Amino acid sequence: MSDLEALLAGIVADAESDLPWLVLADWLEEFDDSRRAELTRLHLQLRQTCTEPDAHPERAAWHSRILELMEAGAKPCVPERTLVLPGNVELKMVFIPPGAFRMGSNSSQAFDHEKPVHIVTLTQGFWIGIHEVTQEQYEAVMGENPSEFKGRKRPVEQVSWDEAQEFCKKASLLAGQTLQLPTEAQWEYACRAGSTTEYCNGDDEAALQRVGWYRENSKNETHAVGELAANAWGLHDCHGNVWEWCNDVDDAYKRGDCTDPVGPQAGYERVIRGGSWLYDARLARAAFRDWIRPDSQDDYLGFRCLSSVRLAAPRAETDLSLG
Repeated sequence: MSDLEALLAGIVADAESDLPWLVLADWLEEFDDSRRAELTRLHLQLRQTCTEPDAHPERAAWHSRILELMEAGAKPCVPERTLVLPGNVELKMVFIPPGAFRMGSNSSQAFDHEKPVHIVTLTQGFWIGIHEVTQEQYEAVMGENPSEFKGRKRPVEQVSWDEAQEFCKKASLLAGQTLQLPTEAQWEYACRAGSTTEYCNGDDEAALQRVGWYRENSKNETHAVGELAANAWGLHDCHGNVWEWCNDVDDAYKRGDCTDPVGPQAGYERVIRGGSWLYDARLARAAFRDWIRPDSQDDYLGFRCLSSVRLAAPRAETDLSLG
């Protein structure tokens, strides 16, 4: 294990502490790339202050600098795990540490079901797919490709919530690591990456154009995953391309802060997040939420996998890489 791999493994092992991130930044400053060091420190500051953004007016400058560094080629340095599916098809995931964030929106664009804004604390870190599940990955596990817009690296679509769950179940057995759909709270926390703006990289539609495929730039089709800019965790396509199924049953937000919400135990329709190639910018915002029948299958419906850090260790061919 290299020094960098050991530092990244330390972040996962001591997930609740910010100190390993600062140690990583110091190492990057001395031995790797000073831009990645700056990016790591700024992202930590953004995450530490995201529940009280009004008390930290400097956040706008931090966020702007993060975007500037990433546009200049600085890549987030985060723990990364690669799961191997049949046919040596890879599914890459990044580690998201525990933390708190403001869930929902009170902006002028917000719908009533995005309110009230409330503080959500996630006490456990998790691994989440860098990309939406692709057609190549889906076919490797399920033996079929139901998508309308064919392409190995495009996101799989026309997949119901039930079929997404079945993929997770089968892929878990094949890859030796339990996979599942994210909760709605985990999804928004990962998408925001410490931001409190409409999109992970800003408030206006010009920002969305850089990170998401939606009605105005998609040319009425899906696109290969990862073609547009990532967020500060290194996640792609959280905005647009295809809607992403979440595990939760639909429910109105309750007043008051909460910890590790999983949605109601009973219900029927399931939450979808992120918008898609077919819908407008307002529906691609980080806070927007909708819910539909779990048996729905449309060419704008896909999903992204999550794995709990508390579950069994991955098999030998799963690796922790440089991020």
